[in-house]
Amino acid sequence: MKIQYKLGLLALGAVVMSSCSKHDIINEVAPVGQAVPEAYWQLNSTVCKAGESFGFQGKYNPHPGMEISRSEVWYQIVRSEEASVTSKLGGTSLGYTHKSTKTDTVRSLQSCAVFPHELAQWDGREFIIDGEVPVSRTLSPVKWADIATWDQANFDSYYPEGFAKGFLHTVDSLLTDPKSTASYYNALRSVYISYDFTNEQFAAVGLPEIDMEQPEADKSDKWFSTTEASEDALVGYYYFKVEGDKNVAVEISKEDGANWTGDTPVYPVYASSEWLFCRYDDNAGAIVTSVREDWLPKFHSLIVQIPFEDWIYDSANSCYKVDFSRNYSLNAVFRVYDTKGEQGQAYDVLTISIN
Repeated sequence: MKIQYKLGLLALGAVVMSSCSKHDIINEVAPVGQAVPEAYWQLNSTVCKAGESFGFQGKYNPHPGMEISRSEVWYQIVRSEEASVTSKLGGTSLGYTHKSTKTDTVRSLQSCAVFPHELAQWDGREFIIDGEVPVSRTLSPVKWADIATWDQANFDSYYPEGFAKGFLHTVDSLLTDPKSTASYYNALRSVYISYDFTNEQFAAVGLPEIDMEQPEADKSDKWFSTTEASEDALVGYYYFKVEGDKNVAVEISKEDGANWTGDTPVYPVYASSEWLFCRYDDNAGAIVTSVREDWLPKFHSLIVQIPFEDWIYDSANSCYKVDFSRNYSLNAVFRVYDTKGEQGQAYDVLTISIN
């Protein structure tokens, strides 16, 4: 008969401790060299429903002269959470998803089921025990997604502290930071046109007021730019000059551009809203439009007034684009105790997913 010694259990304890910082298995074992029962086990299934039990089969052999007292199943509880929201305001040109993931041990390794040795059957080589281990109903998975009505209490309960603030900071940076705003020009325009800003909000940041009876049409007229080159749309020219490590666009009048004699080439500037820089871009080979940098603080002051939940409301599907899930799993071990209290433990730490 093979003998399992505590020297081997020390190595196993180190493995289990890596997934359980709150429970010291090594401190529970006997001195090195102490003979203990040999044990191993397998699960009937690696998935269990909360409120029910998972089945297993354990097998063990005692050292000659040793009397077995009981076997036990221990497990720790691990919680995994994934949280995200997706911006819908700004359309597909923004389409930003803010995410957070977290995994932690919510209960350290503990004995969850005890099986007297008398329940085991001897098959001529070893003792075999078939048992079931209960799983608390409180470990049921949680799913909260695409909600029809905003629930601030649920959001605060499920999502990490500062999550909404982080989302708003990122969205604001994408739309109004000079380093990224060129890539999100269409998204900022979409926010300006589609969101129900008031005239008081526009006036406060220095943007023109709108006709509230036809707000989107009026805002679309106010945010305009030239898309096809024409002499009538030409309002000036610009050229680049080097300042430090970057090229800076310098605008000049239509007359000065027409009579330009400088060494640097000039390019057309076209009619647009006053906060836009609409011009021919030689690299793109087309007319491009961007928000003028000195206007970005005004748009920043405007969009920071939009509540968090309005950013993620999907009007096409009448829901808020939240996606939160919480799931639990168990890291379980099988132990066998003799009448002196010495324990042998199966080498395999088995994981059960809770659904």
